[in-house]
Amino acid sequence: MKAIVLFAHGSRDPLWHRPMQAVAERVASLQPGVKVVCAYLELSTPSLDHAVEELVSQGFDHLRLVPMFLGVGKHVREDLPSMLAELAQRFPTLTLEPVPAVGEHPDLLHLLAQIALENWQA
Repeated sequence: MKAIVLFAHGSRDPLWHRPMQAVAERVASLQPGVKVVCAYLELSTPSLDHAVEELVSQGFDHLRLVPMFLGVGKHVREDLPSMLAELAQRFPTLTLEPVPAVGEHPDLLHLLAQIALENWQA
């Protein structure tokens, strides 16, 4: 069984989570029946480790991991690969499918440019 994990930084501010949850809800509405969860690096729960553990306990064996980061900094370049290596050792039969950070996707870059120009009159 497959699931999607939206992986974000995290925040102590509960309002910060709303966009992540909205993306998860949008994914679920676009693909009814898909299991999608949010997981966080720090300051929020669940952690990536706990989210993966829960999904594995529910029988999921293929996880697509979507880094919800605009920039590809240390967390995406170093922390995430290390976390994925640890998870791969812990769950050797689990397929982890990381995709590039959302900030690298050309469609998102185009959408952000459109938002910046919305109602702009030169």
